[in-house]
Amino acid sequence: MPSFIWAAFILWLSLKTGSSLPSINIPNIDKAVHFTFYFILSLLIFYGWTKQNLFSSLHKQMLAKIFLLAFVYGFTMEIMQEIFTVSRHFDILDIVANSLGVTTGSLISVKLFK
Repeated sequence: MPSFIWAAFILWLSLKTGSSLPSINIPNIDKAVHFTFYFILSLLIFYGWTKQNLFSSLHKQMLAKIFLLAFVYGFTMEIMQEIFTVSRHFDILDIVANSLGVTTGSLISVKLFK
């Protein structure tokens, strides 16, 4: 359940007007934020999937499934920013930061939760 709440939080922030978000004048801080948000998302998904026993098929190739799910979610958020907001735009470097966060979080999850 925490992963759904975190994903909803990412959705909410992704679709907020850029001017309504706090401004910090550190170069590329938004990439660090993207990395961190998707790092946490992958940790939460991995933890949740290891604790559930209802759908045993989720345990097969779990790392690949989590990476794919979180990657597609991040890619979708970028598309939604382009379509549904005026001040936020699709950025391939955000997708790279999301993917690095997902990869790092997933690999650390294997050590923490397995």
